[in-house]
Amino acid sequence: MSRLSWFQKIYWTRFSKPVQERPLVRYLIDHPVASILEIGIGDGARLARIAKLVQVSAGTEQLRYIGIDEFEGSPAGRAHMTLKQAHQRATHLGFKASLIPGSPSQAVTRVAHKFGASDLLIIDGGIDPANPTAGPIGSWLNRLAHSTSTVIACQEPGQPLVVIDSNRLELPLVKAA
Repeated sequence: MSRLSWFQKIYWTRFSKPVQERPLVRYLIDHPVASILEIGIGDGARLARIAKLVQVSAGTEQLRYIGIDEFEGSPAGRAHMTLKQAHQRATHLGFKASLIPGSPSQAVTRVAHKFGASDLLIIDGGIDPANPTAGPIGSWLNRLAHSTSTVIACQEPGQPLVVIDSNRLELPLVKAA
């Protein structure tokens, strides 16, 4: 979570792997965040990359990380961690993590009611970037994000991530403190 040198920024934005995550990498390098919601943690490799690149917003003591995944219930053949492994990795990386097990379409309702909106949403499968408000996850975006949130998503797990145009999401305004 330290500042990157210009050489590191060039490496991460131009040469980092996997290529599918470069929009996320660019966003993390350029924008500080206070909270992240990741739907589809998988094997946790992205979580480690996020920890290297994230900049915490001014006035925020610790980054709030919420992860939704099926964990032990993941389909055979898909890379995944157990819930215990995910907690250990998040703690080791310095995140204040809240991990929600279950299918994304069911877990988003719990997250929306308990945690509210996040600054950055990473959705690895389950949302159509062309029509983001459709489907079980898209119908909850107005509770998971606010007007200054950024949604980075793909339709199927492992596809290239795309930054979704916030004008298409109809998100609620951030309430002033």
